Amino acid sequence: MSTMSIGGLASGLDTTSIIAQLMALERGPRNLLDTKQTLLQTKQTLLKGIQTQLRTLQTAAADLRSVTLFSQTQRIESSDPTKVSASSTSGAGVGGYQLEVTQLANAAQRSYAYTAPAADGSITIDGHATAVRAGMSAQELATAINTDRDATVYAAATADDRIVLSTRATGATGGSFINVTADPALTEDVTRARDGRDALYTVDGVASRSSTNVLRDAVAGVTLTLRGVTTTSGPITISVGAPGADTDAIQRKVQAFVDTYNATVDAIRSKLDEKSVPDPRTQEDIKNGVADPRTSAQLQAGTLFADTQLNSLLSTMRQAIYSPVSGAPAGFDSLSALGISTGAVTATTSKDTLAGKLTLDVDRFTKALTDDPNAVRNLLSGVDNVGGWARSFESIVNTTAGTDGILASRITGGDSEITALRSQMSQMDQRLSVKQRALEAQFAALEVAMSKSQTQSQWLTGQLAGLNNN
Repeated sequence: MSTMSIGGLASGLDTTSIIAQLMALERGPRNLLDTKQTLLQTKQTLLKGIQTQLRTLQTAAADLRSVTLFSQTQRIESSDPTKVSASSTSGAGVGGYQLEVTQLANAAQRSYAYTAPAADGSITIDGHATAVRAGMSAQELATAINTDRDATVYAAATADDRIVLSTRATGATGGSFINVTADPALTEDVTRARDGRDALYTVDGVASRSSTNVLRDAVAGVTLTLRGVTTTSGPITISVGAPGADTDAIQRKVQAFVDTYNATVDAIRSKLDEKSVPDPRTQEDIKNGVADPRTSAQLQAGTLFADTQLNSLLSTMRQAIYSPVSGAPAGFDSLSALGISTGAVTATTSKDTLAGKLTLDVDRFTKALTDDPNAVRNLLSGVDNVGGWARSFESIVNTTAGTDGILASRITGGDSEITALRSQMSQMDQRLSVKQRALEAQFAALEVAMSKSQTQSQWLTGQLAGLNNN
């Protein structure tokens, strides 16, 4: 509890200001701890950000050795996907197929005028009864039918309270379809009845039909979805490519790695090259409690300038691009063989090259992938997914960014240092509080003593004046 200050009423001194100045001097070391804590917290934030970026890079490298990345696929293309779309289901015969569609499969349909029933009851469709309530609307009846998993039809309610029933399966039905037991709630409009139809099509001139618009046997290994007739546009060509790796997918993964690598280099390099902003205050200023005029950003600048461990990591990562992979054949033993490099060093070498950022020579990479896809796969993911460049690079990154890596140790150490620093700051705060109370008590005692002295002086003066008057 602070001692009450009487503000120099007796002495005429600005004791509050004097105490504040004395405490400012006392707080000098404490203020230095604040600055140290800010720097430590900044370094922690930066290290965690770099750790996260490195883990993203590690994931991008792992994608290069994915088992599915080099799996055999076949490119299936339709000359007009709006009429017929195609996808691969299993090994399909390589070549082209001519497909003509003269009729799409559809469901049978009947239309009814609906009158809300006066009492609870049921409507039986194809022998299956659906309960109806008194006063049930057309939309409510449609919902009841559509949510009944055992119903054989779907229902739609129109704006004029009509119920349109259609079979849940497409295909030819003949003359008998959607049998509704006589019920006063439904009155059929027979002019709107439509029987179900099969899809009619030809593949290379051979006519076939299907109860659905999804064809799984028309072309072996290919699923075709009929979306429109071709009577006007003419035949559709379905092209089936030779089995092989999806070169586009592989290139996208490699480009993603290159982009992530470069982003990581930028993130680390920007902090390594960032210099600190000197404190413009003199030691006397700091001792006297003069506030640091630098901005928050200036205080945080240079925290990781020329960091030895991060510099070493960048150097190791760059070396890994050119280091040969053990067991890989000559010509396919490093990323540079695939057109992935930091670029050639010339008189006009770019800043990106000097910084160690990667470039991807797409033409060279495509040629390597076309000439020997197995060699590319073995280089990146290893023979039978054992070894390989990607796994080796992951290990390099993990040494720094892993759970037990260098950055994790530094972050843990920084956390401990901040904890110890806060304990020290708390102890200093307590000592400063005691110091301030002591100063306030001293000056209060001074004021009381001077006030008593002044009172006695005034009394004596009065007494002497009285004696002189006598």
